[in-house]
Amino acid sequence: MIQQNAVEAMKTVCSLLIFALLSTPVAAQDSLPSWNDGASKQAIVAFVKKVTTEGSESFVPAAERIAVFDNDGTLWCEFPLPNQATFAFDEIKRLLPENPVWKDDPAVTALVSGDVAALKADHNAGLIKIIALTHAGLTPDEFDERVQNWLATAKHPKFDCAYTNVIYQPMLEVLNYLRANDFETWIVSGGGKDFMRVFAEATYGIPPQQIIGSYGKLKYELKEGKPTLTKTLDSLFVDDKEGKPVGIAQFIGRRPIACFGNSDGDQAMMEYTTIDNPRPSFGLIVHHTDAEREYAYDANPTSSGKLTTALDAAPQRGWTVVDMKQDWKTVFPDDPKDGTSSLIGEWLVEDIAGKGVVDRVQTTVNFSADGTASGSTGVNRYSGKADIDGNKLTFGSLATTRMAGPAALMDQEQRFLTAAETIVAFEFGEPGIVYFLDNNANRAMKLSKK
Repeated sequence: MIQQNAVEAMKTVCSLLIFALLSTPVAAQDSLPSWNDGASKQAIVAFVKKVTTEGSESFVPAAERIAVFDNDGTLWCEFPLPNQATFAFDEIKRLLPENPVWKDDPAVTALVSGDVAALKADHNAGLIKIIALTHAGLTPDEFDERVQNWLATAKHPKFDCAYTNVIYQPMLEVLNYLRANDFETWIVSGGGKDFMRVFAEATYGIPPQQIIGSYGKLKYELKEGKPTLTKTLDSLFVDDKEGKPVGIAQFIGRRPIACFGNSDGDQAMMEYTTIDNPRPSFGLIVHHTDAEREYAYDANPTSSGKLTTALDAAPQRGWTVVDMKQDWKTVFPDDPKDGTSSLIGEWLVEDIAGKGVVDRVQTTVNFSADGTASGSTGVNRYSGKADIDGNKLTFGSLATTRMAGPAALMDQEQRFLTAAETIVAFEFGEPGIVYFLDNNANRAMKLSKK
């Protein structure tokens, strides 16, 4: 009898332990590991729990869970200049030898001499001219290629790494946390939509159709019998300040229930999301307070990102203000010099061991943020693990389908798979080119960004 009572007691204890474990919100906390436990993290978790708990008065159907994010200063570093401005400046310097007439343009003269004040004079007339010279008159594909080439080679002046590496790890976790709870995540930013669409899907997991940004009209015409679109600056829509709610209404068609920004330029979007919203809503401001790990600025930034009126309005509106220095355990994903983000995306193999590849047959490598590599050998599909650490790169065992093909293509497939086994590192070459290095430091493969 005593033994039976002991068994029953143990069952009761085990049941209580299991109940306690199941009742502890471990998953929610683990979803934001780069956030210190505090009011900001708790506010995010509490809001998500509130709107996703079925049967509660605050429940919001998945179709209406729209979250909007500013980009510059909210998802990636915007100092010392917005990255798109740096791209435009670098493009002017790169293209100037081919366009000597530009030397007589006051805007170009100001840029070359470093006179930012002159560029910003007369309502940013000089900056607009620089944007026109580097953005207009190109097809979308031509512009995409220029941005890809720049991102593959340009380095941030403070962190000496690719610009796609100075993204905020805590905000990446918020994006993933929201999507895991059936939120649709959008970028609504003052930057150019075409510029952001080049890298946002690989970097943030946000597809091109969910990016709203500034843009000019596209011009359509048939050129040599081919449908062609050309970028212009006509009827320019600036997706900043009061333009953000307009862009949301035009392109999303639903009012967001969550909004994330970092400056007064996001205040109108924050107001549109949280004031008189029939659904529960949430607003969050990233306050840059960490001069050591990133930058500290608010009222007097050197370029963009001014934060005064939105910061003053936050307590009254109930917006969460994130203190970067206090609330974030880490700012960037691991070491910002890590080349992982620069490799993410699809690459086309152009050469294997100096023997070239078969024309018109694409052998590809697609790196994903989850640490996998996949693609086509030219005949079969393959997938496997890819370990990237700094400039080190190794492939795990690659599983392939088992289709047969012409002898030349099967030979190329075998050369590719054999070479992949020897890869130990990578290095970037000319714009848009990466080389995979074998264990003898030889360039075993040459690839171009698709």
